[in-house]
Amino acid sequence: MDNPVFLDEGREFYKAQGERWLGIISGFTSSKVWSNVDRAKSGGYKGNLKGEGRLLGGVLVIGKGQQGVLADFREEVWGDHADPKAVLEAAKKIGESK
Repeated sequence: MDNPVFLDEGREFYKAQGERWLGIISGFTSSKVWSNVDRAKSGGYKGNLKGEGRLLGGVLVIGKGQQGVLADFREEVWGDHADPKAVLEAAKKIGESK
């Protein structure tokens, strides 16, 4: 695949989408967050707690021309992640005719 990947270091896209934040109390009292923590720990992931952890992220795969958005994943709580297979499948569709 020879398609660019963009990182929004200035968070301009976040701002245009209406930055979504998870509050400290609602985050730490969410059973889904703790499930994500357990999944990460059991997978051997060790975070460093650096950066802005309350900002909810996501993944967009945007096609060429009129294809529009091919995949849209938005984190609901800390630790959610997009399905890598779905992201890859969407990326493979970039440039395909409908």
